[in-house]
Amino acid sequence: MHALSTYRGGWIKQLLFGLIVLMMVLPALQSNFSFIAESPLTGSFTVSASPSLDSLTFISWIDGSFQKEYNKNLEAHIGFHNSLVRLNNQWQYSFFRKANAEGVIVGKHAELFEEDYIRAATGEFFVGHDVWQQKAVKLKAIQDTLQSLGKTLLVVFEPGKGSVYADLYPAKYRGKNEVSNYWSFVSSLDSLNVNNLDLNACFVQWRDDLPYRLFPRTGTHWSYYGAALAADTTLRHLNTFFEGKIPMLVMDSLFQRNEPRHPDDDIWLAMNLLTKVPYENLAYPALHFEPVDQPKIKALVVGDSFYFNWQSDKIMLNAFADCNFWYYNKHVFSQNGVETGMVADLNFSDEILNSDLIMIMITERFHQNFAWRFDEQLFSYLFPEKQINFLDFFANRIRVSNEEFLRLVDDAQKKNVSLQDRLIQEAKYLMYEDHQKNPNKYVQKEDLIMMLMMSIEGTPDWFAKIKVKAAERNISVNEMLKLDAEWVYNQKYGVKN
Repeated sequence: MHALSTYRGGWIKQLLFGLIVLMMVLPALQSNFSFIAESPLTGSFTVSASPSLDSLTFISWIDGSFQKEYNKNLEAHIGFHNSLVRLNNQWQYSFFRKANAEGVIVGKHAELFEEDYIRAATGEFFVGHDVWQQKAVKLKAIQDTLQSLGKTLLVVFEPGKGSVYADLYPAKYRGKNEVSNYWSFVSSLDSLNVNNLDLNACFVQWRDDLPYRLFPRTGTHWSYYGAALAADTTLRHLNTFFEGKIPMLVMDSLFQRNEPRHPDDDIWLAMNLLTKVPYENLAYPALHFEPVDQPKIKALVVGDSFYFNWQSDKIMLNAFADCNFWYYNKHVFSQNGVETGMVADLNFSDEILNSDLIMIMITERFHQNFAWRFDEQLFSYLFPEKQINFLDFFANRIRVSNEEFLRLVDDAQKKNVSLQDRLIQEAKYLMYEDHQKNPNKYVQKEDLIMMLMMSIEGTPDWFAKIKVKAAERNISVNEMLKLDAEWVYNQKYGVKN
């Protein structure tokens, strides 16, 4: 009996040892021979180079950079790497509702959000009322001038999941609701009668009254059903400007599928999980257009990726005689959805003059990036005699650069200052830096005084005297700083208007 137990115990140990050896060997075999096919990971990430000794040098070995890089590349190319990533992501999502995808957060009832949509909707990205009032003034001038040329400007506020599903936020965002760029911009445009269509408000109103989801639980863009409703609303609105020239969209029927149609699953795919994408209350429309008797119009659309749902359903192809899409005011797509080049290579004047409708489309996540400088380019084109406000120019450049903008959002929070003040501070720095390189560009008195104020602030001894003088005169340091800068200006340039 004792011998039998010993035999069985030895056999089990050998089996366990064999399994451990197999687990150690299999990844190496898979890495070299790929005998089991693995699906590639999806989403945006950097592909690491294969492990190599090519970068080995004496210095890189001593400072440890070679070992760090080699280890990173080795891990990225280990056998079953993709499956192991999915396994890790899956258990963290299933047990802790954690999404291992950049910028993704899980809300109530496993609703998936890109976190920046929530941050925008709750006011974390708010850049100040003045920005939107100034934008509205310029857009009003653009609209009136285009109208005199027989053209129409329309700003379309696409819906954002952060606004439409605000009740499904994760816990840390619930109850947070400050002034947002969206509310400030819409009210500024309305106050000056600038043409705009608020699809965000429509979606908030429709959400609980319609049978199908307007946004998929697993995606960040509007669903195809929601996109079709938005397109129908937009075309009917355009018909008030171009009566009889806009074909009306007809939704013939709705059908369902066994799985979501991309991009209804774009967030889920980026999470790289093992389980199949859930399919929840999504409908896909069959569409046709009613013919029009009058010639259709030519459109130029500047916008973001929400446009592509309309393109996929051939909505823009059927609605307009021609429609060019400028993706982020950078990449050019034809009416057929083919990328044809870069905006920078086009003749801007020809593109504007050849269009009957100029439409800017933007969702809440990108309101601070509004129009990706297209509005500024259009204003400069229509009003070339207007002097550039350099501070506004650099502030706008910061906002349009999403990566730089997000850096300053985080920096403002760390320093406990308002985002508006942090943006102005950075814009002044860029303006001062540009003035040092290109002083001849700056001829306006207010710009030169601002540069002098910054120069004084950057001179410790001089700035210390400013503080003393401010205290003696019982005025603010900034007032005293401006007085000294004005004195220097008058001494250097003479009194100018």
